[in-house]
Amino acid sequence: MTTKIDFKQSIMAGFYAGIAAAVINSILFFIFHATGVISDSIMPRPNEPMTVVPVIMASLIPSLIGSIGFFLLEKFTKNGFTIFRILTIVLVALSLYSPFTTIPGITTGYALVLCVMHIVVAAALLYFIGKKVQEYRVA
Repeated sequence: MTTKIDFKQSIMAGFYAGIAAAVINSILFFIFHATGVISDSIMPRPNEPMTVVPVIMASLIPSLIGSIGFFLLEKFTKNGFTIFRILTIVLVALSLYSPFTTIPGITTGYALVLCVMHIVVAAALLYFIGKKVQEYRVA
């Protein structure tokens, strides 16, 4: 018998994943900004260079949304975590294309750093939700 994870547990896993991803991605941002890979001359938004605030928000918000999606899959399907893992991998793979096409004048290095940041968010979310699933799995 499998015990289903409730909404609070799912949100907390997403929150922890978002915090972990925000910390890791902020460190990556500052390292790559200091080395010049992330440049203030490239504007992801009109007339605004990349700052750490969007990096933090882009780590927290998708993690929380993903944890809600996981909760719904867990609630309404038999294999919620398996389906969630597959969806997460597919969505992160699709998201790796966007930095190369949506930011005018982006360098390859800058786009690759953004791709790594996408992977960090997905990996943190899968890790924390996976830990929560293992805690509540009953053989």
